[in-house]
Amino acid sequence: MNRLITLALAFFVLAAVLGMTACGKNSAEDNDDHASVEIQTYAPDVTAVPENDYSQSESIYYQTPATELTEPPLETQTTPTQSTYREDEPAETEYNITDYEAVMYANAAVNIREEPDADSERISHLDEGEEVLVTGIVSNGWYRIRIEGEEYYVNGRYLSDYYEADAEQEYTEPAETEPAVTTQTTAETTRPATTTTEEEIVIDEIELPEDMTSVNKYTALNYENQKAVWFAYLDIDTMLSGATEEEFTREISEAFLNVRAIGCNTVYVHVRAFGDAYYFSNIYPFAAAYSGTIGVAPDFDPLEIMIDEAHKLGLSFHAWINPMRTANEKRFEEMSDNYMIKRWYDSDETNGTYLVYDDEGGYYWLSPAYTAVRELICSGIAEIVTRYDVDAIHIDDYFYPTTDASFDEAAFEASGYSDLASWRREIVSRLVADIYSTVKSCNSTVLFGVSPQGNVSNNLNKLYADVERWCAYDGYLDYVVPQIYYGYSGSLPFDEAAQQWRNLVTNPNVTLVCGIAAYKVGTTTEWSSGRMLSEQTEFAKALGYDGCAYYRYSSLFSTGSDVSNLITNEISGIINAMALF
Repeated sequence: MNRLITLALAFFVLAAVLGMTACGKNSAEDNDDHASVEIQTYAPDVTAVPENDYSQSESIYYQTPATELTEPPLETQTTPTQSTYREDEPAETEYNITDYEAVMYANAAVNIREEPDADSERISHLDEGEEVLVTGIVSNGWYRIRIEGEEYYVNGRYLSDYYEADAEQEYTEPAETEPAVTTQTTAETTRPATTTTEEEIVIDEIELPEDMTSVNKYTALNYENQKAVWFAYLDIDTMLSGATEEEFTREISEAFLNVRAIGCNTVYVHVRAFGDAYYFSNIYPFAAAYSGTIGVAPDFDPLEIMIDEAHKLGLSFHAWINPMRTANEKRFEEMSDNYMIKRWYDSDETNGTYLVYDDEGGYYWLSPAYTAVRELICSGIAEIVTRYDVDAIHIDDYFYPTTDASFDEAAFEASGYSDLASWRREIVSRLVADIYSTVKSCNSTVLFGVSPQGNVSNNLNKLYADVERWCAYDGYLDYVVPQIYYGYSGSLPFDEAAQQWRNLVTNPNVTLVCGIAAYKVGTTTEWSSGRMLSEQTEFAKALGYDGCAYYRYSSLFSTGSDVSNLITNEISGIINAMALF
């Protein structure tokens, strides 16, 4: 606790330096459980996925082209326990109600309250898909409903005009060759068309359906110089497991205060690590972190709390997702077939194509070669950006989990390409550009960032991530955070890698942030000086980087650490180094 007090004091001393206003320069990032070796190896997992209908309960997400695949029927839903009913924000103490009459449907199990307030008496609940008569719209976003002549209230976020699970899904196989689109241009740069001699593959433009045109009007908070800390799912799980709303709020608030106190202005927070969600989603099941079972949610929304607490301190909140990695077999067997990834897992036609199992890592992975998969990923991102006041979407280096040709063999054979590596790079670039377009379509002020491996060659040849292209042309990303998790010795020293990335980012619209390995402090003699993090921060600043990010929170602030003295020294150095930006 003494450290927290010290850090808090440091925060106030540095307040004038940090500045709390948003800047026009783009920046945002994410990263999963970053590898603990210099040339990262994967312990990811893979499964299979079907096409179409990403949410059975809401109509605001992508509708993919139909396919020949037969989608498994939905099982009859059982009445959830009270812990799974959606609860909402407390209402205003005074509110206005506009008369309105319409039949609507619950897009998730939700509590019925006596007043438009989550603290008011619980009367009953609506089951997912249940029809209800709405008689008014409350100024705080709740709806007034009428049941048996009596009027009650439900949070409006869990009601929709119709329930998609009632709609019969028909599938047709999408065309293998996707139509070309006009190359995106800006005043600064032009993104090249992605073509080959065998087949023209052009980055998809995302056109959101009409029911998603109500973009989030929130103006994102981002800084010209990103000074960030990663919160991996491992950090969040510790705070969330079995916690009450008050306990979780207190834990995350204290963590964000620690981050602010060392001079940082941005947090990259894991909100989807394994095809799951640390928020209320219609597309992905709630993470197992809360209850031990995937799909069982608390009666509060962790993401809303985290965003609110971050913004109270002037911290930019970047929602970090792993777009391709999903669950292992245990979690898939627990998962409800309300979710598309589960139905893809259960289908013999899509398990092995849309979802692919990685034997080495033990997880299922989405294959980005299929239009339906990319649209599912983009739908999940659109859900976050339209529902929550995030400042950026952040992804890390978890692209292809393997170089094995069998991973997407069928799609490659149908592509017309002769070179597997070139084809995979085009597919990954298409996915990245689609995510970028999705984010901007939902809220043009929200940033999109990527945190690739520090080894550029590994990105290109093992993960099939053409980072040089993304950092040279518009339409791919707003910022890049290479994970330069190296010391000054070894086959790829930190200073050489940092210079390589500085030379690689040629687009002036792309912000360059240096990813630094706080988790390595104390692991070797070289990392035991108590000055490594600050030295690397200062080096990055001298090279012209736009900021630094430290992986991860618990490596800097865990109690009872074996290297606590080293960390104390490192934090003192970070505070001074951050003031340089």
